[in-house]
Amino acid sequence: MVRDGAPSAAGQQPAQSIQPAKKSIALHVAGIGPQGKEGLGDSREQAIKAYLDSGLFSSVITNGAPADLHADIAVREAVDDGLSWSAAVSAITFTLIPGYVAQDLALRTSYKDRQMIETGAIEKREGMGFWIQFFLMFAMPFVDSPAAKLSAAQYDMHRVTIEDAHRKGLF
Repeated sequence: MVRDGAPSAAGQQPAQSIQPAKKSIALHVAGIGPQGKEGLGDSREQAIKAYLDSGLFSSVITNGAPADLHADIAVREAVDDGLSWSAAVSAITFTLIPGYVAQDLALRTSYKDRQMIETGAIEKREGMGFWIQFFLMFAMPFVDSPAAKLSAAQYDMHRVTIEDAHRKGLF
């Protein structure tokens, strides 16, 4: 599995000394898969982890309790609906000739204040691809699984969204 581009070069989370008092944030994560199905694996867990790791918030709330800020996160996964020529050739040859499947992951986060008035929104998109071939199964024990790559991409997108929102002064 490959990802388009590299993760953000910013290795650190945003500076915490800018805010005098930390605020609480409530997260609502909704995922929509390629066939319109709910859920995208562990996108909610990755969002919670990214917001906790940022150190910008006094607490991260997921149960609907009152909070100073609200983040509505929509994660959308889009897979090419058509059968690509490489997938067709791969299927005809029983994966002896490799096939490539492209997938896009889009994230839209809208931030709201305590009165539920939207203060801003951030959108991120990342492309990923999967190689399919019978002989690649012998290399699989030495690389991360596609699910691990998807989780890492989701975490990176949440982390960069937090950095952008902080830089724009949304919280």
